[in-house]
Amino acid sequence: MFNGENVLLRRLEESDLEHRVRWVNDPEVNRTLMFDWPLSLSETREWFRGTLFDRGRWDFTIVERATGRPVGMTGLINLDRRHGHAQFYVTIGEKPAWNRGYAGETVRLVLDFAFVELGLNKVYLYTLDDNDRARALYERSGFRPEAVMRSHFFIHGRHCDLHQHALLRDEHLAASAAGAVNA
Repeated sequence: MFNGENVLLRRLEESDLEHRVRWVNDPEVNRTLMFDWPLSLSETREWFRGTLFDRGRWDFTIVERATGRPVGMTGLINLDRRHGHAQFYVTIGEKPAWNRGYAGETVRLVLDFAFVELGLNKVYLYTLDDNDRARALYERSGFRPEAVMRSHFFIHGRHCDLHQHALLRDEHLAASAAGAVNA
């Protein structure tokens, strides 16, 4: 478990899956996700069982400290230990928890885990072309744009550009030591 000021991260549990399905199936939440939807609880349970021993991913539930309620999901996927990198994701699924700084705090907690605990060299992420708000958060957190893959992802009935951002271990550690991470 990772403790922040307002959120804590704990490993994803089967009891969290109903929340996850509800979040992904909410059109307002799903607008920025790269998920096939709608999701069913049964297929999500099957997916969860398949990930239990997958050493290439870490999935966490974001819990609001004040209430103890799950408010989102985050983690690292496509973890490649040989090359020292992984893909980051975060979603705040509970709308009352939006705009409260939980995503920024979650970014910091997961990056510390990735770079300090796992010893990764690089964490990267993808955003859809209309997700300017997330890109602004990631850039405040130290991520730098690396590429725009034009018309790369088909979702919500259209082809979208896919933006890739990344952060290197040395950059994150230097910014953390200087207190420069302002998510």
